[in-house]
Amino acid sequence: MAAEEGRVLSIEIIGLERTDERTVIRQLPFVVGDVWQDEFGPTGERWLRNLGLFSEAHITRPDENGRVSINLRERWSLWVLPSFSRKDNGASSAGITIDEYNLWGLNHHLHLAGREDTGKNFSTANGSSYAVSYGWQRVADSKLSISAAADWGRSNFDAYQNGIQVAQYAREGRNASLTLSYAFGPVPGEGLGISGGFAASNSNYTLLSGPAQPDVVGNRKRSVLGRISYRNIDNNITWFSGAAADYSFAVAHRVLGSTINVYRQNISLRSYVPFDDHNTVNMRLNAGLASGDVLRDGLFDLGGRNAIRGYYPGEVQGKSYLYGSVEGRYLLAPDSNVQAAAFSDVGIVGGSGVANRASKFYVGAGGGIRWTLRWLVNGTIRVDAAYGFSTRRWRFYLASGQAF
Repeated sequence: MAAEEGRVLSIEIIGLERTDERTVIRQLPFVVGDVWQDEFGPTGERWLRNLGLFSEAHITRPDENGRVSINLRERWSLWVLPSFSRKDNGASSAGITIDEYNLWGLNHHLHLAGREDTGKNFSTANGSSYAVSYGWQRVADSKLSISAAADWGRSNFDAYQNGIQVAQYAREGRNASLTLSYAFGPVPGEGLGISGGFAASNSNYTLLSGPAQPDVVGNRKRSVLGRISYRNIDNNITWFSGAAADYSFAVAHRVLGSTINVYRQNISLRSYVPFDDHNTVNMRLNAGLASGDVLRDGLFDLGGRNAIRGYYPGEVQGKSYLYGSVEGRYLLAPDSNVQAAAFSDVGIVGGSGVANRASKFYVGAGGGIRWTLRWLVNGTIRVDAAYGFSTRRWRFYLASGQAF
């Protein structure tokens, strides 16, 4: 009788090799004993795809025995990615990043990275820095997650003024943070979520070249962190649809043990609109404000592959910003793994330092290719070329994942 009523009497999961069944079960909109509803199938498939661990997810309604079958295709979850960079002046760096996105089969994320500043044109070893982080998703299968991160080492710090490097320092730094996140939606990453935490950083600077800058000084920050987020995203592996929003703040104060008082806020709005099958128009509007004792290392740095494209880091810095992006992504064929993209980023950035408090307008535009490896978690390789209208130069980027 229960099976005839469409009641879920058992759940069969097919296709798991490296993922714990708990990771799947806790991501479903139904449990054993529920009466089947038509929306359970598409909702569960979307929530499973949004984990990023599966390239395919198919859920069938209960059969005559009340058994629901879930067919999954896992993605490889280990990334080992070398990186190299070179600026116009020849300053270069090399590094390696290791990411495991499904540690223990429970969707935990381990990140390890090392970077070496290699002087002009990869000619010398000028300093090593390291980073490690761990994301514990859904503690005890709850909606609570914990993230811890640390980085340390010696690296070059370039001081810019009006987008031009004016001095270089050696920076010795140590940073650590601990964040707790809680999902108010049915699963993390769906609906409303909040997070809070604490961060600590220590930085010291030694002048290597150029005139000393009055706002490049050693400092200690102890910060309270907070974030409110909203997600309604459908990750279709090669394209997205839906919308997302985030507001975050960081408050560093002498009461907490800091040597300076700094208040930072960021807000981000994003929308992914499909058209003509699986092509999309993707839009974002981002803004930020830093106030208080804002030193050079506390400026927002918006030049690069994920912000205002057409510029390199250091060329677009300020204490406040507002910028928007429009990006069209077009699949070369309905079932293709390759997208062509065209984009434009437009923004205004204010107050880059004690010698420059004016706002400046920036525009970047360009295009590129996104190649998605369906078998690999976060397996989108992105190549972009963008023209910065303020500097009148082309910039080229090789990265993983979408810009937003």
